[in-house]
Amino acid sequence: MAGFFHGRRRHVIEARYDRPPIDVWRVISDTNRVNEAAGGVAPYTVEDVAQPDGSVIRHGRGRMGPFTAAWTEGFGEWVESSYVGQVRNYTRGPARRLAAVFQVTPDGGGSRVTYDFDVTWDSAVGRLFDLLGVWVKVPEALVQVAGARIAASAGNITAPPLAPLALSTDQQQRLDRVVGEIEQGPYSGRSLARRLADTLVAGSAVDARRIRPLALAREWDADAGAVIALCLAGQAAGLLVMRWAVLCPRCRVGKAQVGNLYELPEGVHCSSCNIDYERDFAANVELVFSPADWLRQIDDGEFCFMGSDSAPHVKVQRTVTAGQALTVPLTLAAGRYRLRTVEAGGQWDVEHDGGGLPDVVARGQEVHAGRVGAAGAVTLRNDSDRELNLVIEELEWTRDALTGTQVVAMPAFRDLCPEQVLRPGDEVAIGRVAIMFSDLKGSTALYERVGDSAAYGLVRDHFAFFAERVRTHHGTLVKTIGDSVMAAFNDPADAVRAALAVQRDVADFN
Repeated sequence: MAGFFHGRRRHVIEARYDRPPIDVWRVISDTNRVNEAAGGVAPYTVEDVAQPDGSVIRHGRGRMGPFTAAWTEGFGEWVESSYVGQVRNYTRGPARRLAAVFQVTPDGGGSRVTYDFDVTWDSAVGRLFDLLGVWVKVPEALVQVAGARIAASAGNITAPPLAPLALSTDQQQRLDRVVGEIEQGPYSGRSLARRLADTLVAGSAVDARRIRPLALAREWDADAGAVIALCLAGQAAGLLVMRWAVLCPRCRVGKAQVGNLYELPEGVHCSSCNIDYERDFAANVELVFSPADWLRQIDDGEFCFMGSDSAPHVKVQRTVTAGQALTVPLTLAAGRYRLRTVEAGGQWDVEHDGGGLPDVVARGQEVHAGRVGAAGAVTLRNDSDRELNLVIEELEWTRDALTGTQVVAMPAFRDLCPEQVLRPGDEVAIGRVAIMFSDLKGSTALYERVGDSAAYGLVRDHFAFFAERVRTHHGTLVKTIGDSVMAAFNDPADAVRAALAVQRDVADFN
């Protein structure tokens, strides 16, 4: 009878798409969103447990149909444009082992994908799942969703909208009222408030759980400063909740998430990478948003913790056994990259010219660049005595991270978030700030000519004129000094734009 309850089901699906490999790979590697859109895959939670040798074992827990499942899993494997893989070993639930491997190869002007799903079981429930076709139906649903996303998104990982939430009458009325309040305020995001509300209602849980204003601005093709201000206005109006996170310098995942600046810890431990690191307000303190609970409650957990979308800066992440050399296809644009392991250890930064890539060589606790190979492939060498996960990541990874330095200098933040302050005595390093001063020429003669009261009124009008252009270009009016203005900008280019706007418009003002 025991043999009857043991079994294996391998299901391989071949599909062709009229998209280049990089476009197809971006969709199928985004397993978090694909799993959510497919339905029938429940979100799950993980606990990362450090091992004596410095490695980390990830323990997952969630639902598999009506049953509770528990397992250990790796941190995922992928190679940009060509490969995605994951293995789970179950300690509880219908399955005992589940492996999924997706291979992408060029096919004319399009791509061919091999989806390989392999599951084993040793229980009556696992056998029942097989008789009911579950081990086949779930993979086919995932492949169907992936195909629809590839066709609809044209290579953009943003999925077609899901079915909007079914809001109650009270929720809809409150939502309309809050949107109206934001639209009447100075930070409406150029009429983007309704679009934000639609995103919160119809967007996926994956997207709504962590709203990154810079990524949203890029997706909407909108001004980044306007979208940041819109999110801050949404938080002030009760539509959004803001959270500060301290990004891990290795995995880039936000740790120690808090609601207020004064709660930010100075040091953080990343359980996934098993390292301690310090906060850097200019580099790794990120502000993100999520819907308020009255509008949408999002369950804890993710639909998939592995996958390139969790770490878009990582171009390669592959498991290499001790003593093995693994060559994988890879072409990277010129730029700065880091070679390292998922496990705690050394790292090596390289300047890549766009041609051949150096071997990634791990030896002991160190990682370094080896010989430069031919273009189109890279070799991962593990010369240590244990299995390692080797990584190639780009260093320009903060494009979508709204750092503390960026946001605290904004007028919208100062106006809408007065409660967001640091602890007394807490020091924060500011990486860069541009200061602009102005001087009102001939103000002394003006006071003598028209009198103190009239002159002061004109000077105040000048302050308002100046402040409007500072705010328009994402600056902060720090203070006025007599007839002069002092303004601060996070981006020096914005300071220049503001100064040029003042020079351009001052004649009409006069």
